Amino acid sequence: MRLALALVLQLLAVGRPDTADLAFRAFDLAGEAAVVGLPRSAAEAALAEAVAEALAIESLADPGGTMPGGLGRLNAAAGSAAVPVDARLAELLARALSFCTWSRGVNGPAGGPLYQLWGGRARGTPEPDPAALTAAASLCGCERLRVDAKKGTAELAAGSAADLAGFAPGFAVDRAIEVLRRRGATSARVRLGGVERGIGPGPDGHGWPAQLSATGGLEPPLAAVSLRDQALAVAARTDPQPHLDLSTGRAAQGVLAVLAASELAVDAQGLAGTLFATGSRRGQLRLGGLSPRPSVLWLVGSGEGSPLLVDYRWSALR
Repeated sequence: MRLALALVLQLLAVGRPDTADLAFRAFDLAGEAAVVGLPRSAAEAALAEAVAEALAIESLADPGGTMPGGLGRLNAAAGSAAVPVDARLAELLARALSFCTWSRGVNGPAGGPLYQLWGGRARGTPEPDPAALTAAASLCGCERLRVDAKKGTAELAAGSAADLAGFAPGFAVDRAIEVLRRRGATSARVRLGGVERGIGPGPDGHGWPAQLSATGGLEPPLAAVSLRDQALAVAARTDPQPHLDLSTGRAAQGVLAVLAASELAVDAQGLAGTLFATGSRRGQLRLGGLSPRPSVLWLVGSGEGSPLLVDYRWSALR
């Protein structure tokens, strides 16, 4: 459990006296939860519970953790019989598997061998040996993981390892939002790293202003985006973990960042990572079969000069 939390337990008035905000850290990412319209004591309790839920997802999704029902226990049992998993982890694994099927193996929950192979490499260094990539990619297919949500079990094939870094922060955001809703919040936002979700009208009645930090330096800058019952995720070349095509083991070339908006944060994060790995041409072909259709923006280029913008229904984003 990566609980170098440095949890900033400060409830602040933001803009209006009926808005409360709580900063925290999870997945080694800066986070923030905010609510509008709840009494101070109710807001404090709701935010604390929402953050606790996000931290619980962090622990469950730790690939090397020891939490009962967590991902670490599943990885340790790879090659053996199915093992019990927490109901929340089963839901997350199943969601990530659906992305694996939709993307034809480009992105999914069983990428551990490839991420381990790529781990620790400085940006700009050559990719791993082609034979090693092929061998690792063979252990990352969708069929390597089986999940039975009804029984609350999961099973990994021998040699495989699950890694949910491309899905778990978004899932933690969604779970935190559900806690806030259960606590009576009708206007709230949770942000964790490059993933955020807003519900309700926000502090000014026009939604929650989204962060577009990955598009810094664009001239002219992107128009501001507000989230109202929507989520937005950013996958960038500068992210700590590379966005790999798990079917080949290779990283995308020429993509600087992808912004994806959907209803759920876990879907927005899964989309952003997948579409970073596919690039814009293959990605747009994949998007045609989705319903409801997301909004996506690719920033394409070498990193020198202004990037090319390729959009898919980006103008439909509120």
